[in-house]
Amino acid sequence: MSSEVVFNLEYLTRLEESARTLESTPQQRSEMMFKAQREVDAYLEQLSLDHPTGWVIPPKETQGQDKLVQPGQYQVQSGPNQVQSGPDRAQSGPDRVQSGPDQVQSGPDQVQSGRGPHETEPLPIQENGVSIDEVLRDFSRIGNEMEREGHPGHMAYVPGNSTAPAAIGDFLAASFNPYSLNVASCRRAVKMQQMIVQWVGRLFGYPSACAGNLTSGGTVATMVAMTTARDHKVPRSKDYSRSVLYLSELTHDGVAKCLSTLGMREAVVRKVPVDDKYRMDVNILRKFIENDVQNNLLPFLVVATTGTTDVGSVDPVPAIRAVATQYNMWLHVDACYGGFFVLCNSAKHLFEGVETADSIAVDPHKGLYAPFGTGLVLVRNGTLLRNSNTRQHGNYMQDQLTNPEDWNPEDLTFEQSAHFRAPRVLLPLQLYGVATFRDALQEKLELAKYLYLRLKGQAHIQVVEPVLSTVLFRIPGVSDNTNRALLREITTDGRFFITTTTVKGVLYLRVIIFCYRTHRQDVDVFINKVKDAVVKMELPEVEFCHAG
Repeated sequence: MSSEVVFNLEYLTRLEESARTLESTPQQRSEMMFKAQREVDAYLEQLSLDHPTGWVIPPKETQGQDKLVQPGQYQVQSGPNQVQSGPDRAQSGPDRVQSGPDQVQSGPDQVQSGRGPHETEPLPIQENGVSIDEVLRDFSRIGNEMEREGHPGHMAYVPGNSTAPAAIGDFLAASFNPYSLNVASCRRAVKMQQMIVQWVGRLFGYPSACAGNLTSGGTVATMVAMTTARDHKVPRSKDYSRSVLYLSELTHDGVAKCLSTLGMREAVVRKVPVDDKYRMDVNILRKFIENDVQNNLLPFLVVATTGTTDVGSVDPVPAIRAVATQYNMWLHVDACYGGFFVLCNSAKHLFEGVETADSIAVDPHKGLYAPFGTGLVLVRNGTLLRNSNTRQHGNYMQDQLTNPEDWNPEDLTFEQSAHFRAPRVLLPLQLYGVATFRDALQEKLELAKYLYLRLKGQAHIQVVEPVLSTVLFRIPGVSDNTNRALLREITTDGRFFITTTTVKGVLYLRVIIFCYRTHRQDVDVFINKVKDAVVKMELPEVEFCHAG
């Protein structure tokens, strides 16, 4: 028995009136954007004053008033001519939206980060809405409780940075909101993405037959590549348990993590030791493979890294390629951190052989200063990538006009309703030009060499010569606890944020110079911090400790 359909026009009219609230007017949009921009400007201004891990203003002497560095030709004056950290350090005017009476202050009475959950809960989702001012007040508190990866003193992990044009690109992408993974839905959005992919492919020497996609990050880019490798090299699931993946001991942990997502949890993972330059030892790799073949295992994938996260070292890709070819293996290159240094003439030789890799993962949210959530995968033979990801449309899309010659992004990744990521990468490149990014990255390489040379001449300090923009140093001949004490002394006032790492069983203090706001004056202040910290530790007199 069918029920009677009831329609109430008055009820529908009331629903329409409420729904139209979502249709903001130009004036409303302008007001919201203006107020949001004031919060951004205030945050970026504060970025020049606070420390990289919370709203704590460092002592005055570390904010451009440091003593002069005295390295002879490297002398830098920190005074009125101090280089500012980019044009985006906008001033906040008197009409900035304030964060209410309970705003976390940046002075001596400021609330430290790490407060209890009851103090950090965001504005709740409620039945009825609130004003834009209240929403922005609440959102801006995120700045009180985050690591400031765009801070010039943030030299830990691999800090992410974002530019103003990238943020505008995200705003445009969200406002126009195209479905960017199918030519039939928005050809121009697809072409924008393909332009980026092909440009990056050319940087690494890939042929035009390559294909790829923008992803949510390096791990997803790696997973897409590994899926293609699995489908091509290990087509039968019954062989997963005897399949072998080869990494170096310094390969990023995200690579092995992908195996579980790919349904290959039972696969064998071999971690190949690194040599004295922290590169994968190819001789040991070959021995591992030979032994596995003799034991009826299936070597299917080897991962080389161009820019390890711990050290910045670069694996010998040509030699690894030769081994992979001999044993019919897929070669994937993890270039997530170091990849865009290929733009720099002084570093191009480090990427020799990458053009022969079967796949590459690289992160625009690192070397191109895009917002977090921007990775990129490239597969040399694009057809293999397409074969692993081609979408079989449901009946609801049967009327959509398609062209078999169109390479839709949705057929090159497992993602479908993905964010339109291209503008956050393309707009900054179009506005600033590639040369600006090349210079910014080259500056970081030069600053790493500068830091290395300055620390190399300091008593009690052993320093590892950098390959890219990561510098390791330590006090040799003492306990790990003593080196951790050195870390605490360097970072105690909050001007810098660095961490430790352990490489080949040795603990080091690790500095990565990657933020585009970090310049020589910041490195000089850091060097003074190291020197002062060593003096305070009252270590016995020793000879200079050279690179280790």
